[in-house]
Amino acid sequence: MSLCTISDGFLAGRAAAGDDVAFAELARRYRPLIRYYSAGPPAGIDVDDLRQAALLGLLETCRKHDPAKGPFRALAKCNVRSRVNAARKHARALKHRLLSDAAHDGDEPGLWLEARAAAPAGTDPLRAVELRDELREYAERTRGRDRRRRYSDEQAARAVALVGEGKTLKEAAFAVGASRDRVVQWVNQAGQPRLAGRRRFTSAEIAHAVELVRDGASLREAAAAIGASSCSVLRWTREAGHARRPPARTFTPAEIERAVELVRGGASLSQAGRAVGASKHSVSRWMRQAA
Repeated sequence: MSLCTISDGFLAGRAAAGDDVAFAELARRYRPLIRYYSAGPPAGIDVDDLRQAALLGLLETCRKHDPAKGPFRALAKCNVRSRVNAARKHARALKHRLLSDAAHDGDEPGLWLEARAAAPAGTDPLRAVELRDELREYAERTRGRDRRRRYSDEQAARAVALVGEGKTLKEAAFAVGASRDRVVQWVNQAGQPRLAGRRRFTSAEIAHAVELVRDGASLREAAAAIGASSCSVLRWTREAGHARRPPARTFTPAEIERAVELVRGGASLSQAGRAVGASKHSVSRWMRQAA
């Protein structure tokens, strides 16, 4: 009997019982899957280590597989991926980073740089040496550097000064190209009192916005007049007891009948609505009532 005719589940059962030939056949069948998840190893681990982790995941699948709960391939893919990802995470852990960098770079960073950045044929040897020296200096300068963005003292002082002048935290952060949380940290370190995250409007400004809405201005127009948002103006008008919109228009029976006749004559709901100054939803409601 050929091994190709034997199912993965049967081979898994034999491999779980200690059959090395069955497990070797499974490893051969799942070689593309193992190769896929083992590609691109991070610093501190190589492809062989990732393949070993993938094989352990395949062996774990053989021991835990239950044909009644699902196919072998789905469980094998899940376990192989989990084992390889755990190995990658373990290699990238902070406590292993120092040893990983040392094994990756060697005693002399220039040796690693020369191997990775070999000069092409025909390059001036003197220029190649200069470039490698620059790369070596850059590698030594950036080794162990914090990857977070660093801000200058001038940026921090400017942001604190803007907050002291009355700007919001978001405005000060935008002015110096930082985040709002970073500006909060600078302000707290300086011991300077700060405003809340949003602008405070005076009673006169609020009353002026509400009066504009009462005179017929839109929420956006009233908000632009005092530098507020439409949502704030809407809240102020509601607190003042003023309806934002006028009551709905009442249509006469003649207008309703005309709109219905237009639709029956072949006009669309929108066309009939524009003819009497109504919306297509109102015309649709009138058509249902007239049916």
